[in-house]
Amino acid sequence: MKLLLLPFLTTLLTPNAFPLVVGGQNVGIEIKADGLIVSGTYDVKTPQGLYNPSVDSHIEVGDLIYEVERQRIHDVSEFGNIFRSVLGTKKEVDISLKRKDKTFHRSLRVIPVGNTYKTGLYIKERLLGIGTVSFYDPESHRYGALGHEISDHAGNAVIDVQGGSIYTSSVTSVKKSYDGTPGAKVADFSCQNPIGTIYANTPYGIYGEYKTLPKDAITLEMAEMEEAHTGHAEIWTVLSGAEIGKYSIDITHLESQDEMGIKGITFRVDDKTLLNTTGGIVAGMSGSPIIQDNKLLGAVTHVLVDDVDHGYGIYMEWMVEKARSF
Repeated sequence: MKLLLLPFLTTLLTPNAFPLVVGGQNVGIEIKADGLIVSGTYDVKTPQGLYNPSVDSHIEVGDLIYEVERQRIHDVSEFGNIFRSVLGTKKEVDISLKRKDKTFHRSLRVIPVGNTYKTGLYIKERLLGIGTVSFYDPESHRYGALGHEISDHAGNAVIDVQGGSIYTSSVTSVKKSYDGTPGAKVADFSCQNPIGTIYANTPYGIYGEYKTLPKDAITLEMAEMEEAHTGHAEIWTVLSGAEIGKYSIDITHLESQDEMGIKGITFRVDDKTLLNTTGGIVAGMSGSPIIQDNKLLGAVTHVLVDDVDHGYGIYMEWMVEKARSF
């Protein structure tokens, strides 16, 4: 791909408007949680019978463990070191965990097995996924993506971020959406040579700093909420490889919002190419820019599960405000 100068618009901007580099790129996402995520539980045999942390210690899939024995933990090795240090001296340890917006203390069994131990927990220290970049802000050198939070697969909590990165990604196929069953992009990426950092995971998207602007980038003025209208618009997204396509949508409803919300824009996909390829909105499209009247209006956030050619979007004003608040 040839390296081109960024084509900044030469039109006069209104006092409250400013240019943004439009996203649309599919990216791989790696988030390092600020603790350990419980991804599952299993039964452990003990002299007293079976022990399972879900049943006996009320620990749930999606819980974030952030302390063991009042010691802050950040990775699996720290978790293991604490358990090995108490092996043979304690039958239970105190753990602190987060679930949604609440914190809890639980007692977790330490079950000796030879020279090691079992806890009945499956844990992980990072989340991997894909999504779409919404915009790059040349003024702050920050980007926004997804338009909504990254949560664990159980949906118990927005994952607190210790760190993270985004990577170039290539879409290999698309699993089509059907009413009642949303589909998904399938993409490859390698966790090497990050193109940006992640410093915030919020209900309104993920945010971080980018290293360089994408090649062949396009700069547009950001639309203010009051400029939005029902009717024709476009979403920009990747359906194959790394090539961004532009697809027609019909905006059917607009919310006038006084505070941040992720469903300010309601739209219907009417682009035949997009419908034939995806069936409607699919997972991985989150963050795809919404363009109206040659301005960056918003980003795709959700699909209407029972009517998958309909979706929701967040106003770009909210995403930019969030990006600049850190």
